[in-house]
Amino acid sequence: MKTLKIYDPAMCCSSGVCGPDVDTELVQLAGFLKNLDEAAVTVERYNLSQQPAAYTSGIIAETLKEKGTAALPLVLVDDEVVSTGSYPDLATLACLLGTSGVSLDVPDCSGCSGCC
Repeated sequence: MKTLKIYDPAMCCSSGVCGPDVDTELVQLAGFLKNLDEAAVTVERYNLSQQPAAYTSGIIAETLKEKGTAALPLVLVDDEVVSTGSYPDLATLACLLGTSGVSLDVPDCSGCSGCC
């Protein structure tokens, strides 16, 4: 089973639909995460403003000490950092997780080059 951990910057919610402007990237990511097979991928998502303790140890704390909050969002797959400072695109994330059947027009990972 794969594990995906997302350490978001401080924000009011992770859905992307709060506040005056809708963040389409967060909306797409939320949809992607919702459609993941829970038997194949464990998702842990943290928000700096709501769960600051999650940012105080290990690679997360080291990265924040080195790069500051510009390193957020920080995305890990199986405890390996795969992205800092931005969310990976959904096709890359699907490849890294081995989840080619996820909706949102994420392409099949079988012919992926450079993302897996």
